[in-house]
Amino acid sequence: MAALRLPRAPTTAALAAGVPHRFPAPEGEPPPPRGPNRAHLNALLTSYGRRGRLRDAQLLFDQMPSRDVISWTALLTAYADGGDLASARLVFDDMPRRNAPSWNALLSVYLRAARPRAAHALFYKMPAKNAVSYGAIISGLAKAEMLHEAELVYEEMPWQWRDPVGSNALMAGYLRVGELAMALRVFEGMTVRDVISWSAMVDGLCKHGSVSEARRVFDAMPERNVVSWTSMIRGYVKRGMCRDGLLLFLNMRREGVQVNTTTLSVALDACAAASLAREGIQIHNLIISMGFELDIFLGDSIIIMYSRFGWMVDAKRAFDCMQQKDIVSWNSLITGYVQHDMVEEAHVLFKLMHQKDAVSWTSMVVGFANRGWMRESVELFEQMPVKDEVAWTAIISSFITNGDYLSAVRWFCRMSQEGCKPNTIAFSCLLSALASLAMLNQGRQAHAYSINMGWVFDSAVHTSLVSMYAKCGRLAEAYHVFSSISNPSLIAINSMITAFVQHGFVEDALKLFTKMQNAGYKPNHVTFLGILTGCARAGFVQQGYNYFESMRPVYGVEPNPEHYTCMVDLLGRAGLLAEALEMINSMPQNDHSDAWAALLSASSLHSNLAFAKIAAQKLLEKDPYDATAYTVLSRMFSSAGMEDEEMLKVVQLSNLAMSWKKLNCMRRRLPPGPPRWPIFGNLLQLSPLPHKDFARFCTKYGPLVYLRLGTIDAITTDDPEVIREILIRQDEVFASRPRTLAAVHLAYGCGDVALAPLGPNWKRMRRVCMEHLLTTKRLESFAAHRALEAEHLCQFVWAKAQSGKPVNLREVLGAFSMNNVTRMLLGKQYFGLQSAGPGEAMEFMHITHELFWLLGLIYLGDYLPAWRWLDPYGCEKKMREVEKKVDDFHQKIIDEHRKAREAKKSASLDDDNKEDMDFVDVLLSLPGENGKEHMDDVEIKALMQDMIAAATDTSSVTNEWVMAEVIKNPRVLRKIQEELDGVVGRGRMVAESDLGQLTYLRCVVRESFRMHPAGPFLIPHESLKPTTIMGYDIPARTRIFINTHALGRNTRIWDDVDAFRPERHLPAAADGGRVEISHLPDFKILPFSAGKRKCPGAPLGVILVLMALARLFHCFDWSPPDGLRPDDIDTQEVYGMTMPKAKPLVAVATPRLPPQMYGRHGKQV
Repeated sequence: MAALRLPRAPTTAALAAGVPHRFPAPEGEPPPPRGPNRAHLNALLTSYGRRGRLRDAQLLFDQMPSRDVISWTALLTAYADGGDLASARLVFDDMPRRNAPSWNALLSVYLRAARPRAAHALFYKMPAKNAVSYGAIISGLAKAEMLHEAELVYEEMPWQWRDPVGSNALMAGYLRVGELAMALRVFEGMTVRDVISWSAMVDGLCKHGSVSEARRVFDAMPERNVVSWTSMIRGYVKRGMCRDGLLLFLNMRREGVQVNTTTLSVALDACAAASLAREGIQIHNLIISMGFELDIFLGDSIIIMYSRFGWMVDAKRAFDCMQQKDIVSWNSLITGYVQHDMVEEAHVLFKLMHQKDAVSWTSMVVGFANRGWMRESVELFEQMPVKDEVAWTAIISSFITNGDYLSAVRWFCRMSQEGCKPNTIAFSCLLSALASLAMLNQGRQAHAYSINMGWVFDSAVHTSLVSMYAKCGRLAEAYHVFSSISNPSLIAINSMITAFVQHGFVEDALKLFTKMQNAGYKPNHVTFLGILTGCARAGFVQQGYNYFESMRPVYGVEPNPEHYTCMVDLLGRAGLLAEALEMINSMPQNDHSDAWAALLSASSLHSNLAFAKIAAQKLLEKDPYDATAYTVLSRMFSSAGMEDEEMLKVVQLSNLAMSWKKLNCMRRRLPPGPPRWPIFGNLLQLSPLPHKDFARFCTKYGPLVYLRLGTIDAITTDDPEVIREILIRQDEVFASRPRTLAAVHLAYGCGDVALAPLGPNWKRMRRVCMEHLLTTKRLESFAAHRALEAEHLCQFVWAKAQSGKPVNLREVLGAFSMNNVTRMLLGKQYFGLQSAGPGEAMEFMHITHELFWLLGLIYLGDYLPAWRWLDPYGCEKKMREVEKKVDDFHQKIIDEHRKAREAKKSASLDDDNKEDMDFVDVLLSLPGENGKEHMDDVEIKALMQDMIAAATDTSSVTNEWVMAEVIKNPRVLRKIQEELDGVVGRGRMVAESDLGQLTYLRCVVRESFRMHPAGPFLIPHESLKPTTIMGYDIPARTRIFINTHALGRNTRIWDDVDAFRPERHLPAAADGGRVEISHLPDFKILPFSAGKRKCPGAPLGVILVLMALARLFHCFDWSPPDGLRPDDIDTQEVYGMTMPKAKPLVAVATPRLPPQMYGRHGKQV
């Protein structure tokens, strides 16, 4: 190797004469002396090396008057630290004298350059080795997985140097490759262990699943640091032992160990995985109290946790609080939205992402598909810049999920044609689609394709092939594929057993079951489901019973309702009906519907009316509208020669709220309903309170009632399952709105969001709302305004209390809602010190009330267009009058804003800071459709009208009803105030951040929504195409009336419906969960709509309701005016699109906080 050429150094005399050194000293260090000082120059050389200034280090080394071994080693170390192997080797070769640090430095550079064999050879050339040499080479060889060589070096290492450095290095190597026994051998043989030894052992054992052994080591640690605690907690969490991990986290806190962000992140992951909401909230509060900033790791964990809980508002709030976000942050929130059917919110966030990866695109593709929006899903997929195999698999799987098997096959072919190599999951999806289509020939071609792809030994592919051949009726080919698997998985065995049973080869299924046990497989619940089904079909009663009895004690498989149902079917088919009934009665689970249906079927098979009556009675107790039960009984009674009246007496079902005569209706294609008049249909049967008429129809005819309203088909329901079917499962079918005269006149030709039929205009206007008006960031920007209005509200009530006058709560709550909305929408207050004037305020309020009354009418002209001229009450004339008032009012607002914008522009003021804009300013700044520079005024007015309607009357009506019910129930008021005093105290006012913790108040609001929903119906939906619900045909363009008023008073799902009992909603918070104001998955109440037409302003409405109520209950005690008792408060309703109290609520307020809490003066609200 060529020697390193060094320039001639300056003479000592020159340096002594004061030749200045031309290399500045590193920051923070004194400058070098003028004369020669080799020790200082060596220190400076070392400093340059540490800072990566290799050129300066080399130049300084070249000019040094004399060099010692320290100088040479410092330069060598500098190159070693910089990863410059070639230069380091040149320096090493030119060194006149080498010491152990020199050799160690070169050894280190070889290891850093990933040349462990060269390092190993160099190590054995070293004339003298020290502990550092041994530690470095053992660590390097272990990292390179050259564990045999590392072990040999370790054996050569003097025993006094082994612990802890050498032993730690070798142990880490064994742990890295999963050689736990060898690692433990090294660990147990150590005479000296430091905290690194213990922590590494705990971490390594946890990573490889030996949690119990890791805990043994952890408990034996003489000293634990945050790393060892975190490793042990993480080990529990990764093994699914989340509660154990959280208990350890609690112990860590008790022992006073300071947690770090990694520990907190792991603890949050545990809460998310185990659905421990209360603990998750506590850890989040701990993060806040300890002053941790939401870095990427903590922020991502919080987002994922809240997403798992379904608390997407909290997840979004955490996302917004993160100073820095990575792509995982964005993807976690998008995925959470998708998982909880908040596809619109996910799409808005998706479009805001600057950098999207495959996960981002694929999540949105799946989100659209889960909604059934395959067209949008495909459009988004086509826009993907790079389509990987995961994305292709997702779109293929989505077609299968939506029942479009042929498209799934086509897209799999396209995947191959576009050069993306399918994976086994995509191929399994293809086989599933082919099986559903019974395309045997194509399935065989797919089989050949799998062989060409080299998937001969892939268990998942073989299992799918077995299932495909079996579903196509080719059992022999299915068994041939199964037999070719050398080591079949349990899933493959279960598929083959199921195939045998489906084709009637039960004995072969039982033989395979015996064979799998002999081979050491442990059957699971799917295995026994196939075996018991086979025994039932073949009539192997004793064998089936023996298998069932052995499940728990022999195989450790707990029977579920499906297994019990199989046994009921088995016994019932054999005519052992008494034993089948006994089997049902022994079931530990609550849901016995399938088992009773099996008993009913067996009773019909054996013509045993006595057992059929028992089974039918149980089924009808669960679901009084079970058509199957009535049909089977009808056939059996008819066979016995009994008439309908005799049937009813025998069955004794008079208490089931559904007469036997409805059986005839169930046999029809349309849902049952009241008799209809010619021309008018059911219109003449409606009173001024149609929601009560519709509720009466549902009580009489069933959960789904058909009505003919003039020329319009209509259905109504107050049943949660039917509502879920309409709003969620068949959202695409029922997502449109009818084009009523009120909507045409009062919603700018149905050009808004709330009342517009489904179409491109609705999508565009909703997108404007979601992306520009009702974003989380924009709503939070108005939080200060909401707080100010809450202060004004309390100050006004306090002033009334001081004067001894009662408070008209309808007025003050209406003003509170109106001011909040107009501040956001119009940029000004309409009631109070900064108001636009009492005249304009009252006009605004009056127009809004008229609007809601007209929109709630069932107007004759909508249902009998030929009779539209007959308008005895002058409704359409009134619509035109209100239409002009509304339009004039909105145009005035737009003109004022436009003039203000022009004035700012003339003054060269910035008018594009959207954070400071109200909603009208934002709309005026947005581009219009088809390349227009701005939105049309009509579009702006339509959105303004929606914002006003959605958040004013509804919020104030809800608040007034809550106040009325709470004042009527003093017990509830005391419990609310106890909660407020516990959460907030009496030393400050309620803030928006407190609202999530007010569990009981949220239950109160939810109970009020049950008894007094904001409106009697959801805004009517309309079906876009024919469909079926509960087996009934629903024609296209059917109008849907979802009766929210009757839903909350449905005695089939609520007990004591007329009692105001907020406690009935507390079970939602039993496990630490938060009581949600909106609908839960059970759809027992429906404050807002769901699905595609869900209310975009619902979060704002909830905040306005909770904020007003929390402040009023926290600041004041409430009682009826003098002379009235709480029970005297009137609860009569007025029908309209909203349903306020018939009489305004007037009550007496008594301050309960210190006087200084209310401010110095009461202000007009």
